[in-house]
Amino acid sequence: MVITIDMGNTNIFLGVYEDGTLVHTFRTLTDRSKSYDEYLQLFRDFIKSKELNNHFEGAILCSVVPSLTVVVSKAIRDAFITEVKIVGPGMKTGLQVKTNNPYEVGTDLISVSVGALAKYGKPCLIADLGTASKILLVDKEGCFSGVVVMPGIMISAKALANNAAQLSETSLEVPPTVLGRNTVDAMNSGSIYGTVAQIKGLCEMIEKEIGYKCQKILTGGYAPLIKTFLGDFQYDRNLILDGLYKLYEKNRKEK
Repeated sequence: MVITIDMGNTNIFLGVYEDGTLVHTFRTLTDRSKSYDEYLQLFRDFIKSKELNNHFEGAILCSVVPSLTVVVSKAIRDAFITEVKIVGPGMKTGLQVKTNNPYEVGTDLISVSVGALAKYGKPCLIADLGTASKILLVDKEGCFSGVVVMPGIMISAKALANNAAQLSETSLEVPPTVLGRNTVDAMNSGSIYGTVAQIKGLCEMIEKEIGYKCQKILTGGYAPLIKTFLGDFQYDRNLILDGLYKLYEKNRKEK
């Protein structure tokens, strides 16, 4: 079995692959205050809850939280009794990066792009909705060609509530109409339907800019909130885990 872990700013998303098939997933909040011992117990509880044996071939971690990378990778290593590969410079990806500075491209963006290229081919646009909302382009040559980064749905909603004296924070729920008839619905409409319009509009602008149409994929922790409104997007909950597994396979022989 192979363990894949995506550590984002909001969530840690873990997958277990057996013979190339994703058989278990686990999602927990990213908590910078947790210690190594607490993360170790969390992963051990997961192993126990799924009645997993200790035959783990390896693990691969993609992290955008540098302060937790060592803590979590060590906890994974000791919980699953296996070595952990960390996505970063020097790892074989099979993905050419055509940006001004390839080394500044986040390992999460690389992992998602590798997964999309393997599963859906080229070209494709990937809308990845996490702490930040991103739209990535894997172009017709199969290269990572750029990304749009925006405040995520939750960040935007919290920023609005924190900076507008007469607005308070609300839980994100899909309102019944685009036009809100009360404050809560109006704020939720802006957050949810506004994100839908933003993604659709930006994808149209990108396709116009590059001169050709792309497959469109939707993923990320907040994607379920808007997936029903993006009918021309393929929703793929586990895309980053699949990308990490592909990266593990490409680097399997490296110890």
